Amino acid sequence: MLRQRPLRAIVPSTVLAGAVGRVAGWSILGVVALTLSGGLASSPTQAAGDGKRYQQSPQVAARYPALNVALPATPGLAPGRTTFTTQAELEQFIDALAAAPEAGAHITRLTLGTTPQGRALPALLISKEGAQTAAALAQLGRPVVWLIGQQHGDEPAGGEALLALASALGHGELTPLLDAISVVVIPRANPDGAAVGMRESAAAQDLNRDHALISQPETRLMHALVRQVPPAVVIDAHEFTVGPDWAEKLGGLQAVDLMVLSSTHPMTPEPIRHMAESVFRPALEAAIAPHRLSSFVYHTLSSRSGDRTISIGGNAAGIARNAFGLMGAVSFLLETRGVGIGRDSYQRRVATHYVAIKALLQTAAASADALAATVAAARAVESASSAGVVIAHTVAKTLALLPLIDPISGVDKSATIVMLDTRVVTGTERRARPAGYIIPADRIGLIVTQLELLGARPCTLRRAMQTRVERYEILSHADVDRRAINPEQSLRVRLYADRATFPAGSVYIPLDTSAATRLQLALEPDTPGSLSAQTLVDPNGAMAVMRVPRDSPRPVFPADCR
Repeated sequence: MLRQRPLRAIVPSTVLAGAVGRVAGWSILGVVALTLSGGLASSPTQAAGDGKRYQQSPQVAARYPALNVALPATPGLAPGRTTFTTQAELEQFIDALAAAPEAGAHITRLTLGTTPQGRALPALLISKEGAQTAAALAQLGRPVVWLIGQQHGDEPAGGEALLALASALGHGELTPLLDAISVVVIPRANPDGAAVGMRESAAAQDLNRDHALISQPETRLMHALVRQVPPAVVIDAHEFTVGPDWAEKLGGLQAVDLMVLSSTHPMTPEPIRHMAESVFRPALEAAIAPHRLSSFVYHTLSSRSGDRTISIGGNAAGIARNAFGLMGAVSFLLETRGVGIGRDSYQRRVATHYVAIKALLQTAAASADALAATVAAARAVESASSAGVVIAHTVAKTLALLPLIDPISGVDKSATIVMLDTRVVTGTERRARPAGYIIPADRIGLIVTQLELLGARPCTLRRAMQTRVERYEILSHADVDRRAINPEQSLRVRLYADRATFPAGSVYIPLDTSAATRLQLALEPDTPGSLSAQTLVDPNGAMAVMRVPRDSPRPVFPADCR
């Protein structure tokens, strides 16, 4: 069983065992059977919201005043401001930072590309030396911390906080940290969604489900930079929904200021998981305590009508915190209380992100040597391992006391609930790692670009090649919700041995790389949300991708490639 340390608010297992009789017949959560491989019988998806404003009562709003935190000036927090930072203001702000003598010595502005609607997707490289290119930043040799904001366009506080943090790193209280770390900031990962206050991108895609498939322009641009500047730490800044579903289904509103969760994919390297929970998160909790900010493990309530399922985050490999955890980076999702309430408590929301992320940056700098060693070791083990991947798993149920407030009076209340705890999973099927995969020449298409962004080193065959392979027989194929935070398997397969001849131009994907797990999750067709299940099923219903066994008598050599 793979476990992560639970937060203090989670009821210990001894209490859970003693309380089974009390909660067994309680139906408020509509808890579902956890028997489907790879996830849940009913996987909650984060509510996207319908763009309507939730009007908090004066008593509730009064619980969340501005914080006494000195924030660097940003457009969205200007005195008298009633709207969020526009795209033009964001670009003007970061251009000014990069040009200012006191900050420009440390900050370089890049434009990664443009979105489908023609908006720039900017990034900031921040270093002691003011590295001008991604390659130069990587060559500095310091651990790189990535800060990502506003993947969801209707969650502006995190992006606003990243502007303030960039300013503080460039010429403020955080500049001394650049002696130990370098920083990449993407303040607004979804410019098109932000322009209209919409969660999804212009293509109606949830970008925070696309970090395994890397199928969207925005995530492709981001991961092209990731390939050049691999992160040691990733902090993904979001906001969570305040109402009204919580009041309707559980009788109360979300109470906490901040929700926190690190990588929960079952293949996250254990040293990375341990460092996130034992080094970084305690520092975050200690930093927010003097401000009397409350926190809780990140969880979601299903957006489906009548569904009261609650899940602690999700295991999907395409969620950023999981994708970067699988890469061997310490990764965190941070969410403040903001979706649906407009600019209510906006300074508090931004300041909460600022305080929490500042603590994580300070921790990365203070433990830079240990961080670098842990990340390097995790990636080296990944390159040499033959352990394979978890194809399917089940998720535990955990009894917890959920902090809420009355939606009218604002008085504290709580609900004892059963959560689907994605931090505690049991692998039910594991598949050994092959030497690599071969994809026939006529089925490559865009998949090679996606695999390269995942870390693959594709080998295009110079000439026809015959080798022993393992093929997949598709046993069943089902439609599933690919946006679910706990996706289900869409394909069921079995392996069988065969020989095959591949024409010149076919592509071999070797797995002697630190990206091996992510590549297996993408190419094993029965992993939940796999890339090959979506793109490599041929017209006859067979899988075009094939495995090359580790003991194959005809391995692929570099000389075979062009």
